[in-house]
Amino acid sequence: MLPGIGVFGTGNIVRVLVACLRSKGFKVEAIWGRTLEVAATLATELEIPFYTNLVDDVLLRKDVDLVYIVCPPNLHSQIAVKALGIGKHVVCDKPAGLSQSEVLKMVRGAQYYPRLISILGHGLRFLPAYVQMKKCIQDGYVGDITVCDVRIQCGSLVDDHYDWMCDDRMGGGVLTTIGSHIIDIISYITAQKAIRVHGLVRTFQKTNSKINGIRQITSDDFCTFQMEMDDNALVTVTLNNHLPGQFVQEVLICGTKGRLVVRGGDLHGQRNDSAKDTKEEVLYLDIEDLKQTPMDSKRLHTILPKPYMKGLIKMVNALKEAFAPLEEKHNWIKEPVAMAASFDDGQYIQAVIDAIRRSSMNKEWVKVELLTEEPDPNPFLSAAIRRSTISM
Repeated sequence: MLPGIGVFGTGNIVRVLVACLRSKGFKVEAIWGRTLEVAATLATELEIPFYTNLVDDVLLRKDVDLVYIVCPPNLHSQIAVKALGIGKHVVCDKPAGLSQSEVLKMVRGAQYYPRLISILGHGLRFLPAYVQMKKCIQDGYVGDITVCDVRIQCGSLVDDHYDWMCDDRMGGGVLTTIGSHIIDIISYITAQKAIRVHGLVRTFQKTNSKINGIRQITSDDFCTFQMEMDDNALVTVTLNNHLPGQFVQEVLICGTKGRLVVRGGDLHGQRNDSAKDTKEEVLYLDIEDLKQTPMDSKRLHTILPKPYMKGLIKMVNALKEAFAPLEEKHNWIKEPVAMAASFDDGQYIQAVIDAIRRSSMNKEWVKVELLTEEPDPNPFLSAAIRRSTISM
């Protein structure tokens, strides 16, 4: 039996998400927004029966069994931890939070409630091209991985009005919005993690025709970074937000025996022992047509690029397979969602993002370090208490 869904967020992505959930048979029972007016407007448009601006009003509903968090990142940790404590399954959008300390709370919550789903919305893991790429790497197609090169070019991520996407301190920018997906998928398909990084993060367009007042855009629109992985692979990533109206994504993996490349949703490969004039072989061709699904909408396509749209569809379908065979809504099967990114993966991604930002600021290579304990909110007070205790 499929669980009832509660959605946190009112951004454009919610329109895509609700259409996708309904296409797979899920019922969206409630929606939360920062203001009651915004929540009411979207609930009316999407025909969602309940709306509110209070988090607990959604979490305490008996008809909501799973929450989908797609609100500003500064609220992700708070809502996810509370939802798990109440007994709700959680799917959280990227980035998991604004800092490692926030994500660490989510990790602890997931560890404390292992019977509940707690995953991140990194849908590229479910895209067939990357599933096949991972399998080819495991089968030795490329041999030992040496170099990974990722290039993404797209238009601005900023909307016509000032919101959290315009503010780097609120989680906006190409590094967190798209870079988090790339950091995750590279680690997933190569089974390697970054040990140190070097990055350059820049904001070139600080105003536009709609945002040109006192508040300026601080979220990054260009980022390039390198990652040295724990099994000696080197990764270079370029994220460019200066190509209006287009979306180009290419992920190249080179190794001692060959190379693999995903362009959009297609996978190609070539072995090093092939003749020089041999063309790449097609290993997977994406022929799935969104026109055959309820997601066929020009408006929806402008919100989410096709690879990410298809990844979302595949991920929601995996959620359906995890719940549908069982009669009790709270029970689920792990296998269909086993490849999903966990909150632990989210902490690693946040650690890499933090290291890239420090590298850009200090202009040097920075080690990727994972927090194991939450930082002391008042170290000076704690030190004073320790000294007074010792003196007694």
